[in-house]
Amino acid sequence: MVDIRPLDVVADSPWFTGLPGDALQQLAASATIRPYPRGSQVYSEGQVTQEVFCVVTGRLRVAISSSEGHDFAIIDLSHGFWFGEPVLANDAPRVTSVQAMTAADVLAIPRQVVLEVADAYPLMYRNLFHDHVAGTRKLYGLLGGMLFYPLRARVASRLLSFADEFGVADESGTRIDIKLTQNDLARLSLGSRQRVNKVLRTFTEQGLIETRDDRVVVRDRDGLLAEVEPG
Repeated sequence: MVDIRPLDVVADSPWFTGLPGDALQQLAASATIRPYPRGSQVYSEGQVTQEVFCVVTGRLRVAISSSEGHDFAIIDLSHGFWFGEPVLANDAPRVTSVQAMTAADVLAIPRQVVLEVADAYPLMYRNLFHDHVAGTRKLYGLLGGMLFYPLRARVASRLLSFADEFGVADESGTRIDIKLTQNDLARLSLGSRQRVNKVLRTFTEQGLIETRDDRVVVRDRDGLLAEVEPG
């Protein structure tokens, strides 16, 4: 179990910015931090839950699936990312699943406590609104890319996103400091592993990326961006 105070996590949240200390204490007092082994589910599609969550350590993946068993990985979440806020509006089942891609620690706060604080301090609703709009804007951009962009652009977009989220400065460029398999990129880009492998080979031959020690290094960010935004 990670050694961190729930109050520190709550105080750093964009949802609770501007709230007084007693409100933060109330939220933190009700919070729990839970360990999730790699491959385990924080919640599953169709499940009814009563909590909101924050990633404390590790990496989680949000995905949706079809009735035929096909799934689409929407986004990966890392430290400091809050999620699960739809439960604050109603008791509807979850429309996505959230799975631990690595060993992870997740903070959970009961829905009722969050609503009590929000009712006492309506500022929180504004915070949630702004955070939700920002997240929705990113989601629409992602869905637009998946619907209208060719596979090369989709793979390039995912690599750039991971470089922004998990990038570490490297002598050759930006190293994506997580293990990212071809199967991962296939799920994230809505392409087969074979076709994604071909795209990665092309990017490598063009000098846009390289693979080193199970990590992808983005060598030419502008070149990848040109794949996403040609012309």
